[in-house]
Amino acid sequence: MAVLTELRDRYPVLDGWLMQVQGLLDPRRVLLAPDDEVLHLAWCSQDSWEMAKVELPPDLCRSGQPLNRDALGETIADLLLERGMSPPQVEVELLLPLASCQWRLLEGAASVALSCGTELRALQPDLGWSLALPDSYLDVLPQARGDSALVVGTERLLLQAWISTLEDADLRLCRVEWLLSAAWRGLCAAHAGADEPLIWLVEQAGRWRLVLSRNGCPEVDLNLQASDYPALREEVLELVEAWRPEGLPGWWVTAGPQWQGRWAAEHDPRQGPLRSDAEMSVLELALTASRGDRDA
Repeated sequence: MAVLTELRDRYPVLDGWLMQVQGLLDPRRVLLAPDDEVLHLAWCSQDSWEMAKVELPPDLCRSGQPLNRDALGETIADLLLERGMSPPQVEVELLLPLASCQWRLLEGAASVALSCGTELRALQPDLGWSLALPDSYLDVLPQARGDSALVVGTERLLLQAWISTLEDADLRLCRVEWLLSAAWRGLCAAHAGADEPLIWLVEQAGRWRLVLSRNGCPEVDLNLQASDYPALREEVLELVEAWRPEGLPGWWVTAGPQWQGRWAAEHDPRQGPLRSDAEMSVLELALTASRGDRDA
């Protein structure tokens, strides 16, 4: 050990080489969840997640799109170094921001046969979204219900911008997923089909969306207008009444800690059981799915 220490003192370049070797043999898996105002990092430590975040200066990221790749890459690398991780040691899993992707439920025999975005482009379906299929990155997610699949899409240029940002920071990208679809997987694992149908309220950075699912598949996904209680509650109840599910739905509120207990205070059990009242944020719920991926 003394000889190795002496060599490292005499040849500092040896430190970089050793870190690269360590990164190849035992990489640190780090989840990166960017938003317009905050950059989140999460990494496994024994049986739990450690998390760090940094406030982003204005105009570094907008609607999930990196605007200044050099500065954003330096911010990510600096945050890793502050936590004792060097870029050569790290493999990044990128969770794309909520605003950067869209998803749709596909039903029928043709959806079951799909295995990739190329096959979906060949069909040229009308998905009713703003993304142009030829210019989009598409991911097809099979569902537990055998006659359906979820397709998630994002602009190809946006994904390429993140790939370039991480490359400029000398970081390896090993996986990409949408934050909402990762949280959905975590919800399905935690919920385990306890209720059919299910009402899922999702909050991030003060903005809310409502996802209504039936038979284990999301049917409706709406961005809500209200952000403050009780206007939020009134808007949600009106939309749920219009949806008119058969039987009592389960309720799951995914939001920041400032919302814990607020929905339960006025929730009527006759509207269905409240399974979770902001015990987890959307990022924390997504991490439960990633932990399952690690253990698999």
